[in-house]
Amino acid sequence: MAGAKKCNAKRKRPVGRKKRSTKDIILRVIQYASACLCLLFLAILIKNISDDMVSYEVQWENEQRLNALLASPTATGNLFATQTPLAEGTVSASTPTAPPTAMPTPVPTPDNLFAAFFSTPVPTATVAPVETPAMAEQTAAVPTIAPSPTPNMDSRFTKYLASPPPLQQKFMTADFYYANPSFVGFLQAGVSVVEPVVYSMDNEYYLTHNFNNEEDAAGAAFMDMRCSLWPRSQQIVIHGHNMKNKTVFGSLDDMGDIGNLKQYPTVQFDTIYEDGTYVVFAAFNASMNTDESSYFDVARYDFATEAEFQAYLNEVLERSMFDIPVDVNYEDELLTLVTCSYHQDNGRFLLFTRKLRPNETVESVSALVAQAEQVRNY
Repeated sequence: MAGAKKCNAKRKRPVGRKKRSTKDIILRVIQYASACLCLLFLAILIKNISDDMVSYEVQWENEQRLNALLASPTATGNLFATQTPLAEGTVSASTPTAPPTAMPTPVPTPDNLFAAFFSTPVPTATVAPVETPAMAEQTAAVPTIAPSPTPNMDSRFTKYLASPPPLQQKFMTADFYYANPSFVGFLQAGVSVVEPVVYSMDNEYYLTHNFNNEEDAAGAAFMDMRCSLWPRSQQIVIHGHNMKNKTVFGSLDDMGDIGNLKQYPTVQFDTIYEDGTYVVFAAFNASMNTDESSYFDVARYDFATEAEFQAYLNEVLERSMFDIPVDVNYEDELLTLVTCSYHQDNGRFLLFTRKLRPNETVESVSALVAQAEQVRNY
């Protein structure tokens, strides 16, 4: 009987798993969802850390490029500093002067044996003819031709008619041109922008590739594909990502603060052909959506007429966050820096500068920017 009871007890035991309640199912789903979210968050965190490491590495490389540029034999010191021309007849203390040496007596060589043999006899003194009244009348009758004025080669209207100069030797190194033949110049701007500038026929490429042509979410600073260095577009536009870690153009919109504007009033953009110092004359945020009221068309690089240029300039000055007493005219060369902005949908922060004129110095234009007043917040 005892054995029979045991068999019956075994038969009464439930077979299979106990049915889960709705509460248990909901808790299990929440657990799975939480685990998935944690994995997703971890993946995003790792990706951001990886991107930041690449960006910081590129930033470090840019600082090394700047140091190499300043240490090159053709460097003239800090790129933001200007050289004051020496007065005529003075000698720079930093430039060694060689003692005067006697000119050696020329010795005939095989190439000039005939010239040495058939030497030119020493000229003898001649008596000047006595001027007669007839000769004086004849001389007076000859009309005097006024010399044609020498063209101003500093003007952009004549400067770029000539062939481009040789590439600057300070950039012909493994840090710049030989590292990437798409290199077109080196930029220093705002609070901490220090970037080599590249060029591509595709404006999309350097949005996702750095100066070393490596895939990088930070991208690189690049000149707009519709711009030209020689002959130079009247307005050159350079784009760069507004990175949160302040790399590339991450600090450019800091120039929206008037304190930073007055502290960093100039921009240095040295191209493969020539060095250039620029002064800020306007800055504002705008949308790139054509249906937005804050839309601004930045894709204007050359102006056919002075009236067309003036209309563009008036629009820029009217929208500027600052009233800066720096004048701009049709002969000036412009440089505009563009990065992302979050004041508008598809927004951009734009910093407008013009090249210093031959009679200007960094000190003189900095004094003008120091008088700037903020008239808008953005």
